Amino acid sequence: MKKTLLFAFLFYFSIMNAQISFEKGYFISNDGKRTECFIKNLDWGNNPIDFKFKIQINDNDYKTETIANVQEFGIDNTTTFKRANIKIDRSSEDLTKVSQTGKPVWEENTLFLRLLVQGEATLYSYKDENLIRYFYETKTVPLEQLVHLKYILLEDGKSTGELKENNYYKQQLNNNVRLSNTNDREIKNLQYKKADLTKYFLKYNNNDNKTPSRELSKTSEDHFLLKITPGISFVSLTMNDGDMPSTDVKLDNKTSFKIGLEAEYVLPFNKNKWSLFLNPMYQKYENTKDYRRPGPFLTSPLTTRNAEIKYTSIQIPIGLRYYFLLNKSSKIFINTAYSFDVRGKASISFDQNVKNESNSGSNFVFGLGYNFRNKFSAEIRTNTKKELLRDYQSFSAEYKAIDFVFAYSIF
Repeated sequence: MKKTLLFAFLFYFSIMNAQISFEKGYFISNDGKRTECFIKNLDWGNNPIDFKFKIQINDNDYKTETIANVQEFGIDNTTTFKRANIKIDRSSEDLTKVSQTGKPVWEENTLFLRLLVQGEATLYSYKDENLIRYFYETKTVPLEQLVHLKYILLEDGKSTGELKENNYYKQQLNNNVRLSNTNDREIKNLQYKKADLTKYFLKYNNNDNKTPSRELSKTSEDHFLLKITPGISFVSLTMNDGDMPSTDVKLDNKTSFKIGLEAEYVLPFNKNKWSLFLNPMYQKYENTKDYRRPGPFLTSPLTTRNAEIKYTSIQIPIGLRYYFLLNKSSKIFINTAYSFDVRGKASISFDQNVKNESNSGSNFVFGLGYNFRNKFSAEIRTNTKKELLRDYQSFSAEYKAIDFVFAYSIF
């Protein structure tokens, strides 16, 4: 099992690096020189301090440039970063560290800011782990942070435990980025989020009296999918009794059906290639077999025996999935998951009178599939062996299955 887990880890690590490609882009040096090149697109979750590039796509080696030498870099039609010497407030939103004054604590930093909207009013973002800050500038207002922070309200120098927000960014926009037909409610309801601020700046810039603009940085964003997942299992089962080998038997392979729901959370980085999934599926397996075993003595005649098994459960794989992008519509994916049973019950009887009942065990699942338009998918899953008679020490029932799972996204 340890070797299996190590192989899976190394495999995922290698494909993650293999799928990150160099894409056409540019950078502008401190002297203003623009260099056309191919930049390694990491689909940066956090704003970077350097980047890797090649002058020609077929170059064997890449070079690295840093924020000290570059004032701007970008990947065509995807992402643009601009360097800025800026004051930033890094106040934490962790309730154990949250501000008690409600005032920004300014630090002077040199940062690559992600360009979100460019025009009469320009919007930028900065992300570092859990810290997210937005910046803006206009023709009359130099680059500055849009101020937003949480703080604990104090009374007589003591904490009240009441969490408040400093939403000064709304006043900044009201003063400096507001159309004549913008109403107060629109600004009051404006959230300190990328989608809200981007929409607001686009509306401002695309006013009839201004030069039109568009959203410049298309970054990965998390999203949630819910799917119906019918499936077919091809099952093999072997039973062994350490105390009574005469009952050992391998049942004939059998097909069973399963049905379930899958919840998939697509992670907001690396071009949405990674996701987490949870896939509860109801399954029912029943099988029987007549077989012949020798009696207790050499001269004893062969005895015909009957073995019957019934197993039902709600199987719940929890796992990690990785997508290989083929084109805009199609993806191949692989996944690995830890699977356990809820209400997993197995009963085995011999000759209709010797009966064993037990809870079922857990196992690992590995899958390979194809996804079309995030709507339809088909997958083949191989399951490592599962012990159905977990409550017994001497008696074993090893359950193995290969599943074909089909999925349709409800939303």
